Amino acid sequence: MVSPILANIYLHELDEFMEQKKQEFDHGKRRSPGTEWSNVSFSLTYYRKRTKVLQGNTDPETSIKIERYQQKIRELSDRQKRLPASDPLDPDYRRLFYVRYADDSLIGIIGSKNEAETVLNAIQNFLNTVLKLEISIEKSGIHHAKEGTNFLGYVVQNYSSEKLVKIHREQYTKVVATRRTVKERLQLRVPQRKMSEFCQRKGYGSFEELRPSARPGWVQMDDAEILLAYNAEMRGLANYYALANEAKTGLSRLMYVAKSSFLATLAWKHQSSISKENSRLRQERDMTVLTSTKEGKPKRYTLFTLRDWKPPQPKEGVDKMPTTAHLRFGRSTLDQRLNAKVCESCGKEGGYFEVHHVRKLKDLQGKEWWEQVMSYRKRKTMVLCNECHDLLHAHKLSNRQKKF
Repeated sequence: MVSPILANIYLHELDEFMEQKKQEFDHGKRRSPGTEWSNVSFSLTYYRKRTKVLQGNTDPETSIKIERYQQKIRELSDRQKRLPASDPLDPDYRRLFYVRYADDSLIGIIGSKNEAETVLNAIQNFLNTVLKLEISIEKSGIHHAKEGTNFLGYVVQNYSSEKLVKIHREQYTKVVATRRTVKERLQLRVPQRKMSEFCQRKGYGSFEELRPSARPGWVQMDDAEILLAYNAEMRGLANYYALANEAKTGLSRLMYVAKSSFLATLAWKHQSSISKENSRLRQERDMTVLTSTKEGKPKRYTLFTLRDWKPPQPKEGVDKMPTTAHLRFGRSTLDQRLNAKVCESCGKEGGYFEVHHVRKLKDLQGKEWWEQVMSYRKRKTMVLCNECHDLLHAHKLSNRQKKF
């Protein structure tokens, strides 16, 4: 596709405009210290100096006073760690950040909402008058950093944590100190709405209710093919969101539904149940399918899990969503499929079957699952029972669901 290249060429003027806008907007070297944080720091310094002066005095009253000062130091130190060290609303500190990917862009502003509106109006005016473009109203707007916004499938959101962790400073002292983990930092997060949409689009089941569904279009494949198909989709999605903070946590719910959907598909295929398939395939903590190679050697396939997943580095192409359909479907001759006497849609066995033909593979649109099957198997034919063949020509085959 050449559209991203054309977007980069045409929007180069926007990049230059935003660079100029950034130079005009940015001012201030650093934020001023927060008033409350500064007051707490001053009190800490005072009590620490007083404690140091009184150290070594064995007088009972002095010992009580030292203990009281140390308690005060602990309280102030804990309070200080929960305060911003600088003033987030410092009027003398402003920054503008701009990033663009093809025709999608994201602008971050350290400033007021009025300043954000001014920048947005300036960009709209530039696009309308110079580039003759219009901003998408549905996708554009001003969002607070704590609310977050969507960008390239991620949620860009300001994240803050009150969690404190212990640190050991053995190089300097044996005292164990504490520090806060994250305080007001922009992060990439996995959007759960996208996970729900992906789950529904792939037919895994209900994301909200954690209720899996089988995939009837895949029941004619071998167990290993079904596992590899799920692996390709699950690993591809996980790799795409590898840049997100706490990616495994954000993906865990979807991966659970996908694993259950895999077992439900095999249960449909073997006229079994999810629990029985789970017992049959489980080896320690993994779901495993055993097959044999052409030479008769055993081969083991394991279902993808986040437990053993290592997010790839950005240079490895984490933003590439793989084409996985070609992994899902094996190839066999028409005679073999006719002799199998099995409908390739609903799985019905026995009876009378018909063969659906297409003149050219390029005529397949790829929107329906059966078109994807024929396209990626490089077939112009598909064996169907009478009912499924009639549904296909009525454009209702994708809505058919097999009863358990």
